[in-house]
Amino acid sequence: MTDFKLLEFVPDAVVIADRDGRIVYANRMTAELFGYAVEELVGQPVESLLPARFREAHHRHRADYDHDPSPRPMGLGLSLWGMRKSGEEFAAEISLSPLRLGSEHYAVAAIRDVTERRRIEEKALLYRKAQEEVRARDEFISVASHELRTPVAALQLQLQLLRRMAQRSKEEIPAVVADRLVSLERQTRRVALLVAELLDLSRLRLGRLELKREKMDVAELAREVVAPFQEDRGANGGSTIEVEAAGPATGSFDRVRLEQVLTNLLANAVKFGEGKPITVRVEGGGETVRVSVIDNGIGIASADRDRIFSRFERAVPAQHFGGLGLGLYIASRIVEAHGGSIRLESAPGTGSSFTVELPREPNANAVAAAPPAPP
Repeated sequence: MTDFKLLEFVPDAVVIADRDGRIVYANRMTAELFGYAVEELVGQPVESLLPARFREAHHRHRADYDHDPSPRPMGLGLSLWGMRKSGEEFAAEISLSPLRLGSEHYAVAAIRDVTERRRIEEKALLYRKAQEEVRARDEFISVASHELRTPVAALQLQLQLLRRMAQRSKEEIPAVVADRLVSLERQTRRVALLVAELLDLSRLRLGRLELKREKMDVAELAREVVAPFQEDRGANGGSTIEVEAAGPATGSFDRVRLEQVLTNLLANAVKFGEGKPITVRVEGGGETVRVSVIDNGIGIASADRDRIFSRFERAVPAQHFGGLGLGLYIASRIVEAHGGSIRLESAPGTGSSFTVELPREPNANAVAAAPPAPP
């Protein structure tokens, strides 16, 4: 047999088999990979290196190769597994090449252990499937939120009409009925807010939160947002809310989205403000507009300051305070889409101050639509 010393330096296991499928040569990498001594391998059928369930298929594959001895890529036609002397199986790839020495024909097989690569491929496949499932979930949330928004809006409108009719009626409406109408309207607003948060969550995750900018006065918007909270003292825990603005604070912003940010921050201040005074401060100096929502409530520990801007996060137990834990996350993403920033200053027992800073005009940091959120 020809000297194959050069094959000892090949990084793969190399086996040479004759027409009968018996091993006539195996390099040291083959011995290491399969756990045999080289002497044990020579003379053995090449199928002995495979688990029993693959041997018949490999035998047929080798017979086909005898009729067409052209080079074959790794693993062609077979999902291969190798079997070590210990009986341990491993994922393998094999490439076949013909070899002719005089009148004799041989097959050269290069064998590689691909266990780790298969593991990585399986993980990648699972990750892609998980991404597809997450995207399907987000699409479902988006569709469901759209479908819920219409009947909830209709319910809100009907309750508002009933309340106005009750106020205009010449007949005296029982106090219990008037109170129930107010309560129903308040709860419907809460449901509408939850539906809007779910819809915005799906838009953010799918990268569909677009901005429609217009010239506007943020100080004026702040007063409009605060007005309903001031009117319904029962809904805001008794807190007084004051707007501080020395003058107009104009810029190019998405009015609806900025209203959403202020509403979320104000609702947060009301929820955790313990009925103490709340201040909404608007400043419009320089190239930015700054809005601060300040409460004197329970405050937030330093360890919780960063994570409360994440999805479904909260600094207090969910059973004590309602909500989905999405308000601050959505507010922060809207601010980022404007090219701005939001920061928190707080300490337990001393209240919280959320400050939003926005460039008056779009800059390089602003994006037309919020990018998809991570899974």
